[in-house]
Amino acid sequence: INTDLPFEPDFILHTGDVMYNPDPIACELAASVLQNLKYPTYYVRGNHDDPDVMRQYLPNLPLGKGRIDYDFVQNDFHFIVLDTFGLEQPKGYLESYQLDWLHERCQNSLARSLVIIIHHLPVMTGNGWLDGKMYIENHEAFFEVLAPVTGRIRGVFFGHVHSPTTTVRNGITCSSAPSAFGQFIYPLEADQRLTMTSPGGFSLVTLSHDQTWISHHLL
Repeated sequence: INTDLPFEPDFILHTGDVMYNPDPIACELAASVLQNLKYPTYYVRGNHDDPDVMRQYLPNLPLGKGRIDYDFVQNDFHFIVLDTFGLEQPKGYLESYQLDWLHERCQNSLARSLVIIIHHLPVMTGNGWLDGKMYIENHEAFFEVLAPVTGRIRGVFFGHVHSPTTTVRNGITCSSAPSAFGQFIYPLEADQRLTMTSPGGFSLVTLSHDQTWISHHLL
């Protein structure tokens, strides 16, 4: 896969929903395509993904069972990946042990800057379907953990909503990447279900320790 970028990215981040049906055949097919990417690739579990199937076919994921939470440090940035799979689909949720782990990772990190990676929606959109069905149910607890380290957080990055968006909540930049499959059309009335359109896309994110630059691109 040729990205035709004017620079070499450090890595690629897939913000979730590697497959539509959480079965090994679908994940194996996705992995056969994604392995052509010539840069290290990290994955977030989406609401359509099975964590054990992901571990079987995709690289850079932790061993074990159940939720996929992990972190890595690169160029003095600490990337913390959380599995926000909800108790009621397609909503998101973070277990108490995950919030404790996030707190510990943030407080004890020796990196200069922090970056949080999730799948589900952490901010309100004004669309009733998205805000009612895609939101992280205990989002307040999530931002309470982040509050003491707000100044070190360069961004919260997520997927799920099939649209490139960027907003600020509690002083923290929150940005969703375009879906590689297709985008929801915006805006619509708050009680309307969104409809899908093409094409797919991706975001380019450039981080420094005092600035976050995000550009969204459609294919």
